[in-house]
Amino acid sequence: MEYRVLGKSVLKKDAAEKATGRAKFGGDFLFPDLLTGKVLRSPIAHGRIVKIDTRRALALPGVKAVVTHEDTPHQLVGRWVKDRTILAWEQVRFIGDPVAAVAAVDEETAEEALQLISVEYEELPAVFDIADAEGPGAPLVHERLAKYECESAHFHPKGNLLAETHLTLGDVENAWAHCDAVWEDTYRTPVVHQGFIQPHEVTAASDASGRITVWTSSKAPFIVRQAVSQGLNIPMSRLRVIAAAVGGDYGGKGTAQIEPLCVLLAMKSGKPVRLALTREEELSFTFMREATITRLKIGARQDGALLALQGQITYDTGAYCDLVGHLDMSCVLLHGPYRIPHVDITARRVYTNNSPRGHMRAPPAPQPVFALESHLDMVARKLNMDPIEFRLKNAYDEGDRMPTGARVANPGIKETLKRTQEFLREQQKKALEPNTGWGVAACQWGGVPITASGASRDRRSAVSSAWVKINDDGSIVLLTGATESGGGPLTILCQIVAEVLGVGYDDVSVIASDTDGTPYEIGTGGSRTTVRVGNSVRQAAEDARRQLFDLAASKLKVTVGDLVTVGGRVYERGHSDKGLSLAELASLAINERGAPILGTGAELRRAEVQAGKDEENWLDAPMHGAHAVRVQVDPDTGMVTVKDYFACHDVGFAIHPQNVEGQIQGAVATGLGCALYEEVITDKGRSLNPNLSDYRLPTTSDVMPVQMEIVEIPSRTGPFGAKGIGEPPIIPVAPAIANAIYDATGVRLTQLPMTAERVYMGMKGKKG
Repeated sequence: MEYRVLGKSVLKKDAAEKATGRAKFGGDFLFPDLLTGKVLRSPIAHGRIVKIDTRRALALPGVKAVVTHEDTPHQLVGRWVKDRTILAWEQVRFIGDPVAAVAAVDEETAEEALQLISVEYEELPAVFDIADAEGPGAPLVHERLAKYECESAHFHPKGNLLAETHLTLGDVENAWAHCDAVWEDTYRTPVVHQGFIQPHEVTAASDASGRITVWTSSKAPFIVRQAVSQGLNIPMSRLRVIAAAVGGDYGGKGTAQIEPLCVLLAMKSGKPVRLALTREEELSFTFMREATITRLKIGARQDGALLALQGQITYDTGAYCDLVGHLDMSCVLLHGPYRIPHVDITARRVYTNNSPRGHMRAPPAPQPVFALESHLDMVARKLNMDPIEFRLKNAYDEGDRMPTGARVANPGIKETLKRTQEFLREQQKKALEPNTGWGVAACQWGGVPITASGASRDRRSAVSSAWVKINDDGSIVLLTGATESGGGPLTILCQIVAEVLGVGYDDVSVIASDTDGTPYEIGTGGSRTTVRVGNSVRQAAEDARRQLFDLAASKLKVTVGDLVTVGGRVYERGHSDKGLSLAELASLAINERGAPILGTGAELRRAEVQAGKDEENWLDAPMHGAHAVRVQVDPDTGMVTVKDYFACHDVGFAIHPQNVEGQIQGAVATGLGCALYEEVITDKGRSLNPNLSDYRLPTTSDVMPVQMEIVEIPSRTGPFGAKGIGEPPIIPVAPAIANAIYDATGVRLTQLPMTAERVYMGMKGKKG
């Protein structure tokens, strides 16, 4: 179908602001009496707080506020499990746990004040390794864990075990005897930072009535408001949170981290406060991607049919956990987009005294898929099968049941694999350079119904809403709680409004991410913005169009079914001269009905959600992709150079093709860093590389051009058939590179990152 606005790479709504430097980030809101906030953090990994003395800090000239746990209501907070307080009380649980905070007239005074705060600790035994955390007599990170509030059915507190889920199909133990090829191995992935350039920063100020406004570079202002309200016992009516420009997110700015502290300092001092983290704080103390250990065993018949899979993945959640469940998803990802009749998978999350863990792009997918897709290559080699043919033989078809029980609708896995196979056939006609190899990997994202047994009981993750208002002059305003975090979601949402209402893209403006002025939204992320928020926006626009048509039909003496809206006018189909402009209809609505045209789509959404629940068990269309990569390995150093990269993804329908390409290129670049360079290195809970000199992000010289192919197999649930694309392209990068390294060297690396040293040691016959 040919659309007027959709499918076009229009100029992003925020392009001019960001290009000219006018965009305001969380720390750009200036006030004449603005104070600087700083946080005092625990120097030990585990201990009891015996005494805090702030008198010397308070006496320092220029210090306007000092806060400790005594200034908080000791209310436990957390996005999924309520396991922490705004400031530590009774115990600290990791190096960096916030103990106190100060607000002063400038940064130097604030830093000096921190040095004047005296804290006496009684140090306790700590645990840093996943295996040790569950050993006999292991120190308990959370002694009252069983009493915590948790919104997951997988909450199974026992010792340091936070949550666990188990997925079984068939009879795995008896299936092994019928397998002709079996492979078993263990895989490890490290802690990784999201890699955004702008650190967390926030400004908070209260007005004369005591009402507080927070400007934060967060993609989830409603989640921030909830955390501040709960953590400080402040009614939401006294809080307004506005999402400022976000200088990179990748999952790391979707929860409240420093916002409650900034609000507390503003309340205590009675003045505006700016609080921003340093790079060292970012790389040491924030919520980053979890480290994992995955044990995996897979068996197949001689004809290539997968028969059995047994696996266990354990996540180190650190001292506090901010992930929204995701253990169902972990099991699905370790299973992959394949038909396997006998399955036994366990996913677990364990506390340690390491820094806390949270979301990073595609949580928690890269870790289990690194294991699965590496493993499948080894099974294919044992069977002497082409790796893509092996995957194609076992890939889902329409109507197949996923391990969660939901049926697969419009899967793109086979088509993306076939396109990748065609690309490889052309490339393999060329002569290979020495020490070069090809690797492939596939991926799935999504696939867990919101209402599935064991999924998060927090139904807010499924909630989305939007309003579409028509002004007196016929222009359109979209109001959404979604945030522009760099991927162009607000642009796509405006395209949807323009298409539905028959106006130009430039006729639609957007007000976003303001808890006082926009409807509730869980936040931008999860590859859900285009699909779920896009549907809400479509429904709101269709509601506004229905109101226009009802009014026009009564004035034009025609039936609603005969009307169309094109070029800012509503008229009878085939009679463009018989119509009214949107401006005329908007004025009529106000003058004759006493209310503006405001579309919410609430009734339409309820009907569609119920229909989707009945038909699909609330299953979002799973997103699929396949990657191929050629690497060259230096035999003298182990250095890996990526020479060619191909990524094929099914996006359902590319509403903004340039945005789709940008998401794929950016995700592959991030995946490249995770595969070859990035790792937060710690020693007994202390970060050893908390700067961008030692924490190795990929640079422009490392990132190669990505050849892309977009497949469009329309979703039945997404707006205009669209599926998500933000997460999937990062998922297969590491296993594709690992498989290419094996093809080039015969070395199977099972630990990330695959540094030159690990490759070299592997080539020398040592353990990789």
